[in-house]
Amino acid sequence: MVYRLAYQFAGNHHDAEDIAQEVFIKVYRSLDRFRHDAQVTSWLYRIVMNACIDHRRRSAPAGWAPFTEDAELKMVNTPEEGPGPEEQAYGGQIGDVLAGEIARLPPGQRLVFTMRHHEGLKLSEIADALGLAEGTVKRQLHAAVHRLRAALAGMRVPSGGRA
Repeated sequence: MVYRLAYQFAGNHHDAEDIAQEVFIKVYRSLDRFRHDAQVTSWLYRIVMNACIDHRRRSAPAGWAPFTEDAELKMVNTPEEGPGPEEQAYGGQIGDVLAGEIARLPPGQRLVFTMRHHEGLKLSEIADALGLAEGTVKRQLHAAVHRLRAALAGMRVPSGGRA
């Protein structure tokens, strides 16, 4: 999970490994500060997101922010040995259009959409991990889904199929 999210942020294996290594060092150093009433996954996601954002800030032009419309944050599919569930679900024309539209989402929407639909996190877990209000997460997710639906609405569906 750590590497997959890092790879989505960085877009390359080398940077993703660096980020993942940084995350595990931070986890080890901050184990004594973990609140045992919190979920480990939310805590870990927050550390991963912070490490990714820190990495991006170090390598991005001044003024970059992850939840702005003009932020350039490349998120890609993670490398796998064979076709994974995402590749199978995104196969064919609809998958190509959907993948392209996901890549065009503003970074905040793309991140929230990915965490919800690719990672399977609950809205509250996403909010905790990103340090956002749950309402903000809901708005980002709603906007992302609305954009994706609009993009798919114009596609012609082969007979017998559904979009």
